Amino acid sequence: MVSMKDYEHTQHELEILRLLARGEKEIAAGIGFDLENVLADADAFLAEQR
Repeated sequence: MVSMKDYEHTQHELEILRLLARGEKEIAAGIGFDLENVLADADAFLAEQR
């Protein structure tokens, strides 16, 4: 038996691993966004939040 906190932490880690695996598949398939564009969008979003 594990605590609720440990269970939630494990589920969060599993979701991160699923997302990483999906990203690897997208990269292999040539699907996705250019890193420079993603970082520029992130910078713009963060600037709006300030």
